[in-house]
Amino acid sequence: MALWLEIALALLCGPVLWLAGAIFFDFVHWVLHALLRSRYAAARALAWPHAVHHQWIDTDLELQWRLQKRNILCHIVPEYLTQLGFTAGVALVLPWPFAAVLAALQTLVFAGILSQRGLDPNHRPVDLLDAYRPGFVPLPAYHALHHAYPDAYYSSYTKLIDGLVGGCAPLRGRRFRLQASESAFRAALEGELRARGAELIESGGRAELEVLVVFGREADLVPEVEAFIAATRLRRLPPEVWACVPEAGGIARSYHADVRVGFRTIELDARAQTSADAALRASRRAISRARRGFHYVHSGTPAEMLRGWRRFRALESEPPAPAARLRHRVEVRAGGL
Repeated sequence: MALWLEIALALLCGPVLWLAGAIFFDFVHWVLHALLRSRYAAARALAWPHAVHHQWIDTDLELQWRLQKRNILCHIVPEYLTQLGFTAGVALVLPWPFAAVLAALQTLVFAGILSQRGLDPNHRPVDLLDAYRPGFVPLPAYHALHHAYPDAYYSSYTKLIDGLVGGCAPLRGRRFRLQASESAFRAALEGELRARGAELIESGGRAELEVLVVFGREADLVPEVEAFIAATRLRRLPPEVWACVPEAGGIARSYHADVRVGFRTIELDARAQTSADAALRASRRAISRARRGFHYVHSGTPAEMLRGWRRFRALESEPPAPAARLRHRVEVRAGGL
């Protein structure tokens, strides 16, 4: 192949290869966190530089400015070197122009992050964090949650790794409340959440809850959802709601784009509401699909899930309240909307 053609193809493929390199780093990122949880001191020591990154932005999303230089040395530079390692692998299987273009793109991004001293769009001070909108691209509000929940939300530019490892919805240690009377699905979901380490809170105020699970027709759930949003409006992290409904409509579709609340719709078929065995299968499917990044979940088979998702995507939004149209969550602070 002529050199000019190789260079032209390398320029065309450069962004795709760069994205592949970013996904490779997301995998390494996930491995580093696994090492940090290891019982072996040597494994934890190997991953220690990445722990500095989480000390720089802690679980309260506070920046520790004294660690800014250390974050550059322990996180930003190793990330760049890891991506160059991926480029070295590309050089073994593709002509050199492909590796050269990829290295140039990686160096350009590295230089941009370095010029901001690590304060890129994913790593900036947060007052009130917006709820992220569903989608395949992890926006800054999504990545910020990785610092609040270090064992989830690993992805940087696509959610592929989180989808594979179940990192899109952390459960262990999170404070849930299931707001409903007894039913087969509620009992099954409660059991599955407990088995995965979630903390089930039966009583008390809403302000300290992280996830509220509500059941019923979506129009009837609006007062409870809005009360939860109001109770948590001053909290740095957005609240999250799992709405278990017999049929999803325009209200749920609107909440999915609402910056005030992270919203998951779990559409239940008749079997999940009446049969204990079906409810158990449905609860496991709901949790598995939520952990893999789905904000619309159908309790049925994959085919039923696909049909339901296509119908849900075609719905017109029906905002339940004027505040649902706000651009940023910080706007609810003053007026309590």
